[in-house]
Amino acid sequence: MHYPALRKDESALAPLSHTCGTEPAASYGVRPIEVVWCNDPGQLRAIAPRAPRLGIAAALAAAQNACERNRMVNGLLHLIGFSTFSYFGLEIARDRVERLFLHEAFIPYTYRGEYVRERYHEIDPRTVAARRGTLPLVWDLQQLRAQPSGALQGERAQEGLDGFIRTMREDGMRSGLMFAMSIPDTRLHAFMSFTGQRRSRDWITSTTLEQALSVGLSVHTIASQQLRAAARQRTAEDLTAFEHDLLLGIAEGASDKEIGRRLDTSAHNVDYHLRKLRKRFGVANRTELTYLTSKLELI
Repeated sequence: MHYPALRKDESALAPLSHTCGTEPAASYGVRPIEVVWCNDPGQLRAIAPRAPRLGIAAALAAAQNACERNRMVNGLLHLIGFSTFSYFGLEIARDRVERLFLHEAFIPYTYRGEYVRERYHEIDPRTVAARRGTLPLVWDLQQLRAQPSGALQGERAQEGLDGFIRTMREDGMRSGLMFAMSIPDTRLHAFMSFTGQRRSRDWITSTTLEQALSVGLSVHTIASQQLRAAARQRTAEDLTAFEHDLLLGIAEGASDKEIGRRLDTSAHNVDYHLRKLRKRFGVANRTELTYLTSKLELI
């Protein structure tokens, strides 16, 4: 994938001024996608009592920093036969990507910014197939051309797909595999992407697939907890105090009129803001809104 150099220094592993940063991608006249960089050492310390004790996941949990984890994964990667590995999350509501979460320890050094800048997340056939399929997607560029694209349709989708395929070819990402895992109690799907330079996907055997799954799932054991924490933090920060009190009110079973009296506003204004919240969270009614925001630990 091509998430790179969203920062000025061209290095995906350069130190951040904070451990979980956000940047809006260029919008080109459409709604920009928010990019969240994640690698909070405090989150790993918090999960230490239940950290894995065996295998690759244990070694990753014990690593001192993002660079060390990156080196460990790269060493395993080249033994399997792949060139790059990336771990990222897409926050999805009603089949629309709201945020892209990038894990600093598991993003290749040399990535450029096309994937976000050109909004390839909207047409990438791999993320659609990996999220909806029951098996890992084994792909090459020729096969990707025949795959259904993502959210976009028509001429724009074809132009985007052509650009995506061209960028993948230029970067030597000609075949690979991808699989996805939903992260419980969030709207996040985590994606593990392995790429290689060979033109055909035929080199990816069942043994290669098994080894890649072992690496990817070990990374997921550690990194998914950081993505979950970052997603909850970003969603909570998006809520105003007024919206939080609205959610508490409907969780208590209060009517719009009762909530309005408590917040010194009209029932009509309560209804208006609840409709906005339902749209933001991609739910159909207040029961679903209460259920989702409770699972996200926002109330």
